[in-house]
Amino acid sequence: MLILYLLLTLVGGTAVVWKIVDVQFVDGDMWRRKAERHEVKWQDDPARRGNIYSSDGKILATTVTVCDLYLDLDKTYVLGSNGDTIRDKRGKAKQKCPIVDSNLYKYLDTMCDLLSKGTRAHSAEYYKERIRAERASNKPNRCFLMARHVPYVTWLAISRLPGWRDGVVRQVGKRNVIYNERAPIYGNMALNTIGFDNGRDSKTYTGLEGSYDSILRGRDGRFTCRRLTKGIWKPDMPDDGEMKAVRTDHDKVDTLMEVRKVDGESIVATIDTRYQDIAEHALREVLMQYGGARGCAILMEVETGYVLACANLAADTAGRYSELRDENVAVSRFYEPGSTFKSVAMMAMLSDPKQDIDTSMQVRTVYKEFPNAKPVKDSHKKRDSLSVKEVIEESSNVGMCELAWMYYRNRRDDFVARMRQVFPYEKLNLDVNAPEPTSRMNNVHASNNDFLRLTYGYSTVVTPMQIITFYNAVAGGGRMVKPLFCRAIIDRKGVRHEIEPVVLREQAFPKESAKKLTEMLMGVVERGTAKSIRSNLYAIAGKTGTANYRVTMPEWHNSSFAGFFPADNPRYTCYVMLEKVPRSAFGTQAAKVFKEISDCVVAMDRKLNEGVLSTSLPRIEADSTKALEAPRMEKGRQESIVRAYALVGRRYRGANRRSEWVSFKGATDSTEAIYVEYKPTHGRVPNCYGMTAKDAVWMLKEMGYRVSVKGYGKVMSQAPKAGTTAKRGVRVVLTLGNE
Repeated sequence: MLILYLLLTLVGGTAVVWKIVDVQFVDGDMWRRKAERHEVKWQDDPARRGNIYSSDGKILATTVTVCDLYLDLDKTYVLGSNGDTIRDKRGKAKQKCPIVDSNLYKYLDTMCDLLSKGTRAHSAEYYKERIRAERASNKPNRCFLMARHVPYVTWLAISRLPGWRDGVVRQVGKRNVIYNERAPIYGNMALNTIGFDNGRDSKTYTGLEGSYDSILRGRDGRFTCRRLTKGIWKPDMPDDGEMKAVRTDHDKVDTLMEVRKVDGESIVATIDTRYQDIAEHALREVLMQYGGARGCAILMEVETGYVLACANLAADTAGRYSELRDENVAVSRFYEPGSTFKSVAMMAMLSDPKQDIDTSMQVRTVYKEFPNAKPVKDSHKKRDSLSVKEVIEESSNVGMCELAWMYYRNRRDDFVARMRQVFPYEKLNLDVNAPEPTSRMNNVHASNNDFLRLTYGYSTVVTPMQIITFYNAVAGGGRMVKPLFCRAIIDRKGVRHEIEPVVLREQAFPKESAKKLTEMLMGVVERGTAKSIRSNLYAIAGKTGTANYRVTMPEWHNSSFAGFFPADNPRYTCYVMLEKVPRSAFGTQAAKVFKEISDCVVAMDRKLNEGVLSTSLPRIEADSTKALEAPRMEKGRQESIVRAYALVGRRYRGANRRSEWVSFKGATDSTEAIYVEYKPTHGRVPNCYGMTAKDAVWMLKEMGYRVSVKGYGKVMSQAPKAGTTAKRGVRVVLTLGNE
């Protein structure tokens, strides 16, 4: 070392020697750390989030790659030394912009079609107009946002169009336009139940995504990479994912955490896509018909409490009904329930061991004034007296007040205690990450008015999920189970672990009381306020409800219906609530939704179908001279028609499976019946005859028209007539009906 020092001193002088010593010994650690950063780097390895499956085996939510599509629409020309635009032999100005005009307009139709079909947000014509307008401006935007959340395959196809590669922006600021996000496979279907992403960087969710986040998200990995050569790094992945000794410089060994990623597990939701689709369709049709603000339709399995369908629809700014963020009507909103709550008050009376109420006893139901309370009257004229059973069947407010006043005016604590025993007033703590409001009941001791109003559905606020939990307990003979939205967890090895039903109260009320109330609820449908939905195929037990929307808005009401079916052997419970609809007699608007759901469920449940229909329907002998015509939809969105054919188990025949809209073409001597492409002409009102309201409204709004809907069923007529020349913004009135 001394000899080396002397040689260096002779050759380079003392200054050089001291510099080497300074680098090697004084600042050695610092320089070695800097070198290490260029040789070794830490790499995050994000875990893949687990899937959410439906109970019928379909994927409801998964992780996909999406992109924000930005275009560089800069328009510049090649200039000569004198500042003039250089032109080619044909006289066209030469361009040096990212997408020259020849390529831009040649492939504009292709690009807009790809974007429209990929996002389903707007029509291709909408995107064309935006690009043309921006390109024609004096200073076109060099980072023009076309659409967000574009599927990666669509974004890639656009970027590969001839001459478009340099015009598709790949990074905005420091943010990459390509990223992973949670994708609901069925669009808005059951989106509040599945869950919303609270933000691209928040990593928090609502719904099932939020409740089972710790199971779905897994564990992110972290490991070191070592540089082999410029731009090439080799992962140094641990085998066991535990602590590992890692050399961080030439002389020092540190213990750093290297973790192998663990992908998330999957869950199976209780939602059945077939029932969910039926519930949403039925609810949307009635909301569009009456113009309600929002609504929900819940279908629950009696024995387990599994929620098979939970539709939460609210009107957006364009008047369309869909699942909107923070609009989980079934879980997060509470209401004065109205007459559907009469069943709760009646159950409290029937299950009171201190009372023995004879359901055949006559109760006075004429207009009456109770002491220190507002006068009570019924919404329509009834007999001077009704039996206790008929009080429920005819939904008599006066009759309920008379019973409560007769038995409980001096025992109000007992009445409230029985109400809280038979009805789940406490929070249900559901397994969907959504706020549950605290239900409350007015002080029945403070005023006679609150005490009496409680018996017919006022002076208290509850959620739709609490209502259906009570009716499900009636269907179950007093056994009250918790509504569940997740039925199983699938681990990383593919093993399925079932989630057992949760019993809230093994016997919330006596079986005999449940049987008596069930008979009353069956009477409501057989001869009472819900006789319009009576079925000859199966028995329904239920209760209508109509409540004031607001005291200051008497023309608007909340319409509801709660019940279960088949009533003689309950298998399903259903609750429907419509908010802010025109004044309705006895909740018949909501009852329509219930009936459509129950009819479809009975038809689709094979075991139930065989048990009910085989004994209820008369035998019909086949007529060999007549061929049954297969059901069909005249016109509509091809995707919806294909799904409908699949639900009824029939083969779909389409001439072009890529077409968005199709119409039915009947069979001829030489051709079979088939669906052919239907292309609406822009500037002319399309022919909506035979379409569902959902598809007709979608098509018209996509073409820029405003829409009004009247009636119920399919489109039977429209104004203006099909083919009429009409500009964007014109209102088209659709009249619905059934043939």
